[in-house]
Amino acid sequence: MSQSANQASFKWIFIAIWLGIFSCSLEKPAVSEVKSSANKGFDRIYFKWPKKVEYSAQRFGKKLLLEFGKPIQGSVEKLTLNLGKYIKSAQSQEGGKEIVIELTGRHRFNVFRDGNSVILDVGPNRKSKKKKQTKSIAKKSIADSTDKYKVSVRVGKHEDYHRVVFDWSDKTGYSIEETSETVKINFGRFAAVNDEAVKKKLPADFSKFISTKTKEGFLGVSLSKVASLNIRHFAAGNKVVVDFLKVKKKNGLTSSADSAVDDNHNKLDKPVSKNADLAKTLGLRSHQNRTTGEKVNSQSAGAASIAKSQVQPEQANSPNREKKQPPISNSLGKRAVLADASEFSKMNKLDIISNPKWQVIKDTVAPQNTASGLGLDVQLVRNNNADSLRFEWDSAVPSAVFTRAGYLWIVFDESVSFNLSKIKEEKLKILSKLSQIPSKKGSVFRAKLVDGISASVWRDGPAWVIDLAPQLSRPDVALKFVTQQTSPQGPRIFILAEGIGEAITIQDPEVGDRLFVVPITPLSRGIKDRQTFAQFNLLQTTQGIVIQPLIDELEVRVMPDGVAITASQFRGLEVSDRSKAAGQKALSVRRADGLPGGLEPGRIFNLDAWRQGAKPAQFLEFKQNIQHQISQATSIARSGPRLSLAQFYFAKGLSAETMGLLRTISGANEDLARRPDVIALRGASQFILGRFEEAEKELDDRSLNGFSEAELWRGASNAAQGKWAAAIEHFARAGEIPGDYPRNFSTQLALWAAEAAIRAEDYRGAGVFLDAIAEGRPTAGEQARLNYLRGRVLYASNDIPTALNYWRRLVDGPDRWARVRARRALIEHNLQTNTIARTEAIESLERLRFAWRGDQLEFDLLRRLGDLYLEENDYVSGLTALRQAVTFFPNNVEARKVSKKMMNRFSSIYTDGVSDSMTPLTALSMYDQFRELTPVGRRGDRIIQRLADRLVEVDLLDRASILLDRQVKFRLQGVQKAKVGSKLALIRLLDRQPGTALKALDESVAPGLGPKLALERKRLRSRSVFELGDSQSALKLVRGDTSRDADLLRADIYWRTQEWKKAAVVFQRLIGNAGTDGRRLSDLSATLIVNWVVALSMSEQKESLNEARQVYAAMMDATRYREAFRLITNKTAGDLQDFRTLTERFQEIGRFQAFLTSYREKLKDKPLSEVN
Repeated sequence: MSQSANQASFKWIFIAIWLGIFSCSLEKPAVSEVKSSANKGFDRIYFKWPKKVEYSAQRFGKKLLLEFGKPIQGSVEKLTLNLGKYIKSAQSQEGGKEIVIELTGRHRFNVFRDGNSVILDVGPNRKSKKKKQTKSIAKKSIADSTDKYKVSVRVGKHEDYHRVVFDWSDKTGYSIEETSETVKINFGRFAAVNDEAVKKKLPADFSKFISTKTKEGFLGVSLSKVASLNIRHFAAGNKVVVDFLKVKKKNGLTSSADSAVDDNHNKLDKPVSKNADLAKTLGLRSHQNRTTGEKVNSQSAGAASIAKSQVQPEQANSPNREKKQPPISNSLGKRAVLADASEFSKMNKLDIISNPKWQVIKDTVAPQNTASGLGLDVQLVRNNNADSLRFEWDSAVPSAVFTRAGYLWIVFDESVSFNLSKIKEEKLKILSKLSQIPSKKGSVFRAKLVDGISASVWRDGPAWVIDLAPQLSRPDVALKFVTQQTSPQGPRIFILAEGIGEAITIQDPEVGDRLFVVPITPLSRGIKDRQTFAQFNLLQTTQGIVIQPLIDELEVRVMPDGVAITASQFRGLEVSDRSKAAGQKALSVRRADGLPGGLEPGRIFNLDAWRQGAKPAQFLEFKQNIQHQISQATSIARSGPRLSLAQFYFAKGLSAETMGLLRTISGANEDLARRPDVIALRGASQFILGRFEEAEKELDDRSLNGFSEAELWRGASNAAQGKWAAAIEHFARAGEIPGDYPRNFSTQLALWAAEAAIRAEDYRGAGVFLDAIAEGRPTAGEQARLNYLRGRVLYASNDIPTALNYWRRLVDGPDRWARVRARRALIEHNLQTNTIARTEAIESLERLRFAWRGDQLEFDLLRRLGDLYLEENDYVSGLTALRQAVTFFPNNVEARKVSKKMMNRFSSIYTDGVSDSMTPLTALSMYDQFRELTPVGRRGDRIIQRLADRLVEVDLLDRASILLDRQVKFRLQGVQKAKVGSKLALIRLLDRQPGTALKALDESVAPGLGPKLALERKRLRSRSVFELGDSQSALKLVRGDTSRDADLLRADIYWRTQEWKKAAVVFQRLIGNAGTDGRRLSDLSATLIVNWVVALSMSEQKESLNEARQVYAAMMDATRYREAFRLITNKTAGDLQDFRTLTERFQEIGRFQAFLTSYREKLKDKPLSEVN
């Protein structure tokens, strides 16, 4: 008998098998919760369900894939906000059934079950002692993390409102939920609260105060809601304040204690510019889009306008008192947020960057609001023959203390109402007229002093104590200030200080002028002597800083390490450089830390001293003199003169020679090499040599903190690497470029500072640096770079024609740096204005790639090209460009963002139907080219299986097999691995490779398979074993399997082994009631009947054959098997014992055995994965 004849039922067996494989059930979302905690030595994430859920975990490099049997709910992305040491990020996919955890390194991890929770621990990769994780350990870890933070709760009872204050150690987010009976406050942090202590302080109206845990495990507080009280809440520094306001009736209207905020403060002018899109592409913003108003936070306004205080504030007696003034407009500095370093950064305008406490105070108008805030007790006590004022703060608060015109002023940067009721009238011997002066922010106390009495300050814990006695009033530590001629705001005075509070504007009712007061936290730090300038005065203080403006345009900028005084609408202050004289003295004197003497505060290099007075013509002479000193010194003593020579080289602009000597010094004298000025010198030299990463490592040394000159070099090294947010912050701290730098150094630093200012949209600051370059006799190349940056400022200012003229001249100029960048700017402009098509822009940018290589510009070009190619649906070129950007510049700050974008776009090509428009070979070729972009988890698995379907459709079985084989070996685990392994086995059987099909089943063995999948895999194994020639073992594998699929497999085995009687029994069972229900026979039923009568004929079951003819003859006449059926069932039709003769005569029977042909007919309507 022929082999084709023996395959009569092979096709139907596998069709039935794969109709049952890979079925998916719909899951209902399970109610679940997730939370995380950072513990000592490891990070932990909890996943909790109402019932136990199956899970699995596997590692892919620095990523973990967690798969759960039930989806989880909640935002897993926010889990890592309080983590970061070991776990970097978390992302949910597949509807919450998969979580991808990205680690900060190749750390060890452990996943275990605790009741209904699944817990992930990630810690350092070290050998750990074998220790079982138990339920008690898990609970203890949670408890430990809950106790990590404590919060004090204060309650204040006032005439018009009750106040509850949650005093955190640092800023904490919160939300408020109100019901008819309860007010619930949810915080974004763990904490513990003493409920009983708080309840005792609350008014009787409040029946409950209960602290609970939110579903994230954070602090939640529930208070009873009182119908007669309205609720107001706001954050004030580290405090969260909740007020319960008593409702009053006034003229028939209900009013609360909230004060009005000027509407003008909340209005922003946002006209649309036709060049806005291009400005964004270039990282600029048109002046038309800049805000013209100052935006005031309404909650902060609420914090500053509270109900009537216990002390009536003294009204200002200034000449302008009758004129009603609007509140002062103070604007907080906004943090720089870099959006896209490949396209010039899109940033909000920054006055000063990065710290929310940095602010700009302008001399506009005085505040008119009343005193407000928490109640604060003030006592007058007698200590050591001196009267002392005690301000009973319960936490550290910055303050300022000074005397003026016979009055004592005490200013705090937190809003309170001073309670003076404890000060008895009879005790007031040296004080009188105690009052609280109104202020928009903070709290201002003023009292009249007896002549000859002065103040000194000290602290008793958090309480501030001001001693009043006949004494010399001076700060213990005088604050230093420097003149900075070249800063982003022009010339300015910078006062060095730490622990700075908010700047507060007050009006002196006695003198009638306005003052800017800056409280500070460190004790007894102030201005020792009054300092007089042309446009302002620095007043003498015992504590803090007080500025008396003499012009309306004066600005006070508060920064983390000092206070800058400058002038808006001018080119900075009118000040002379006081550092010139200081730089000439004491050149050989050194301080205790080894730094050069005679330097201004914040300076670390004394370049005037390092030049040793050598004129250009004397360079060789001075160099040889120092070299002679080195040669005459002993080996131990040579480091000193070597450093002198290194400094001499640096002061003359020779960084390579400087670096060579510094390396020698580092090897010979480690102590000298660790000195701050030597570290800074190494970092600056590395920067000038273009080794920006090495420069950053040196300059980040902690010993350089506090030196504004080091901040300058830090900013430049960060800018050169595209780290613009950090660069802007460092440049703002630096303030200026010292005037004694070599011209090549100062020009390079000014170019980077100007670029940073442009990216921060501080065009005034950029202009200051560009003007400084222009005034320094720049070279032709430097002038070209200067003109390019001027063009960017003009473009952002909406002076488009002038900017384009600058760039067009540069395109034909000799300087390659400026030429490439100007050409790119013109391409972007033309593309934005539709002057050129996208394909023309791509062609032009491709040429630019080869005009400039190896730095941030090439990265930006590759990224832009990738985006444009993808917009043109040229996926291979687009992905190639993006991959080159990441490959060539792996340490770029934007590389991770590009990688993520590239992976998402690659995935969407195969999951959103884009690849369906490609030929299977094209889709496979692109997949092979970018295989590393396949995402982990089910999304990536679907991509592979969909691609395998396409390959099977065109009979590329070997390529489909390779795809699924990689998936089984490297990507999958558990049940999913078994399912895909079964599909791989089927494809290999279709490709007539039973041996490799059996291997696929062996490699995908997994525990916990459902009964349906287990039976299907047995049938596939049975078929593979049968094809390898072992029919008995194949039949044993399906013993006991009564399914139709098993009968199809048995029929094929019996047919192939010519066990006709058994085959006839199986075929009759498969035919069932077909033909007896009055309906027309289907093609499948007709085929089974033909195979049945063949088996009856070959086993000489004549009676059964006659019965078959009587029952089915008429119905079979209507099918394509009419002639074959009549011949087989006709006794006189010839010798039917020769089965080979029969199949040769009736090829329909032979064709039916061709399983692959029949199976591909099925695949015309649906892909393999759906048939399965």
